[in-house]
Amino acid sequence: MIFRIARSRNGGSISHYDLYKVDIKKGMTVLDALFQIHDRMDHSLSFRYSCRGAVCGSCSMLINKEPRLACRTQIREVKKSDMKLEPFSGISEKPVGWNPELEILVEPLPNMPILKDLIVDMTKFYEALESMNLWSDIEEGETPRSQSILERKKIERYVNCILCALCYGSCPVNAENEEYVGPAALAKAWRFHEDTRTSEPNRYEKVAKQPKGAPLCDLVMNCVKACPKGVAPGGAIKKLKNL
Repeated sequence: MIFRIARSRNGGSISHYDLYKVDIKKGMTVLDALFQIHDRMDHSLSFRYSCRGAVCGSCSMLINKEPRLACRTQIREVKKSDMKLEPFSGISEKPVGWNPELEILVEPLPNMPILKDLIVDMTKFYEALESMNLWSDIEEGETPRSQSILERKKIERYVNCILCALCYGSCPVNAENEEYVGPAALAKAWRFHEDTRTSEPNRYEKVAKQPKGAPLCDLVMNCVKACPKGVAPGGAIKKLKNL
């Protein structure tokens, strides 16, 4: 199998693509292929990874023009995949020479500055979460803030977010508006708004409905299709808009 991988000499943008022939075995993932390339062919290839189990979200990248986790993307399934994403420049512009029938294309996640090869700068993504204070403050006293099973189920899917930023990289609004906080931040705001242990739910509604938040979302729903954990940020954003 031939892999066409985006490279960047000095960061900032893709400078060229390199081709590598990978020996494919049953059950191999795209991350396995990147390891093979790095270990056997090109030590200079740079990419992020950590858990290798679709828990940490580190290995987010664009695979055949779809935002995916490399560690859970089976090589033999790549060509069959079709997320049916609404196109924008980051996922619709195809490199010259790429043959989708013979090659797997691997590129850095869109909508973020490129540091090197497949590694992007996620500073803005994390800053959005921090600027919105998306956490629950400690309350004085020793009384536990309990929650029933049904109450937990209400926010279950939003708790599953692993901050992989695939929703951010698949979003056409993030592609055009650098101020937009992005789907993950808004989904997390809804998660705390709906959490029965939250003492001030209106705090999260207010911060989510700021001008650079939910009002900017066009409800394209690319984020729902790209999320590897079924968080469905678009649904949360729609609920925020309807409040």
